[in-house]
Amino acid sequence: MMRQRAADRTSTPVLRRAAAAVLAVLIAGAALPAAAAEPAKAAAKPAKAAAKPAAAKGSAACYSPEEHAAEQLLRMHTEMMVVGLKCQTLMPDRKPFSLYQDFTIKHRALVSNSEAAMIAHFKKQGGNATRAFDTFRTELANESSRRAAVIGEQLFCGTFIDRSKAATQLTPEDLRTLTGDEKNAGLMHISTKPLCGVQVVSFPDPPVQVAQAPAARTTAPAKDAAKKAPAKKEPAAAKKPAAKPAVKKAEAPAGQSVASR
Repeated sequence: MMRQRAADRTSTPVLRRAAAAVLAVLIAGAALPAAAAEPAKAAAKPAKAAAKPAAAKGSAACYSPEEHAAEQLLRMHTEMMVVGLKCQTLMPDRKPFSLYQDFTIKHRALVSNSEAAMIAHFKKQGGNATRAFDTFRTELANESSRRAAVIGEQLFCGTFIDRSKAATQLTPEDLRTLTGDEKNAGLMHISTKPLCGVQVVSFPDPPVQVAQAPAARTTAPAKDAAKKAPAKKEPAAAKKPAAKPAVKKAEAPAGQSVASR
């Protein structure tokens, strides 16, 4: 009995350890499918996340009406900035930079909303949206600078300061019509991207004939021309005057003599 109890005491911790080991195996076996499923779910999430940027990139190829109007306003605002900086020293009495500042203060809300709309647009294509917006704004400024270089600063400033002055007199409603309604604005907008859902039609350029320089002359055509040219006739030698006929002297008939006096 004592040995049996001792064996029971000895076997009880062993059984407990064995049962714990079996239970651990069962728990691990049950957890394996769930653990295997979780990585699959985790892998599926990045796939879905990757699909979203792809869809966003497709919509970044064109503008919504709000984004299109935002670009038009920023084009105007950037042009006024370039005019203010380039023409301030050339025509200080017309105060072009003050016109730019007045426009910015008067339409601060519209300018700020337009910047936010463009940054949101650049977020659709991924990457650093703020940096893409800064690059976009720099390119707009470069366009105006190139225009000034082409037509000359004197003409550029004389023309575009008047545009800046007219812009400062516009109301917010005028600007919304000007930037978002081509038909009522009576002008055609220039933009870096087309409107979404609008088919862009391009017509081929008409053929242009380019003047070509004449082919370089060679010695062969000169020889051919020499062959074709009529031979020059040498001037005939001057004719000698005809000899005068000899004058025969009258002779006295034979047997007659001439008496000399």
